[in-house]
Amino acid sequence: MTPFTASAQTEIQWWHSMGGALGDWVNDLAKDFNASQKDYKIVPTYKGSYDESMAGAIAAFRAGNAPHILQVFEVGTATMMASKGAIVPVGQVMQQAAPSSTT
Repeated sequence: MTPFTASAQTEIQWWHSMGGALGDWVNDLAKDFNASQKDYKIVPTYKGSYDESMAGAIAAFRAGNAPHILQVFEVGTATMMASKGAIVPVGQVMQQAAPSSTT
């Protein structure tokens, strides 16, 4: 008999400001990704307008429970970049996560 091994998915909180049809598209995108694999579960959450979601994310960061991913608008990017330690640009995350070359 093979022993049963349980492993939990890594849950990724994704806060966004896409309402209506675009919000439906975001939810479908996450649903499709979640169905395509078992290691991660994307949880998209509508957080209101861009200003509301950014304010909420800043408050969540200060409280120690910021989302893993936050969609911000271009004007909000400067505010987030000025918040020392609050964000990591996605390009940096991708570079750190890339497998290193063996050559």
